[in-house]
Amino acid sequence: MIIEQTMMKSMKTDGGVARGRSTQESVLSRWVYGMHSMNTVCNGLEELSNVKMNTTDQHVDASDSRLKRDINDQKKLLEWFLIHDPFPYFKKIMSIANGVVGDTTINCHNARKVRIASMNKMIGQTFNNIKLKHADKVPPISISRAVKVHN
Repeated sequence: MIIEQTMMKSMKTDGGVARGRSTQESVLSRWVYGMHSMNTVCNGLEELSNVKMNTTDQHVDASDSRLKRDINDQKKLLEWFLIHDPFPYFKKIMSIANGVVGDTTINCHNARKVRIASMNKMIGQTFNNIKLKHADKVPPISISRAVKVHN
């Protein structure tokens, strides 16, 4: 909860995403990825100026009751995930997003290995002589026609 509230607070301040910036996915991604760097700089400034965010007056999210509640919520969430495994084992490859189950032609889980093998075949050849075979493709799981959700 603390992390979420801190991020939302910084999103809504001047220079944040909600004020003066776009809310497109690319902008949000850059902003989120930059949060780690921003936190590192802010922590460095706190140390340099010898000002710490230790009191509730400086930051509501740092109160003892909020921290205890967040720890309890975290424990509940971890217990729930122990009971409800989000990544159960399946013998076939399956898209988590939509439940599409791939058949034997789907090899996207081996994409790196297939790509390296294809590149090795191209070494030493001129552009005109390069032939890409269908077997060297990595079809996405979305090409699978059969839709099967949860078994």
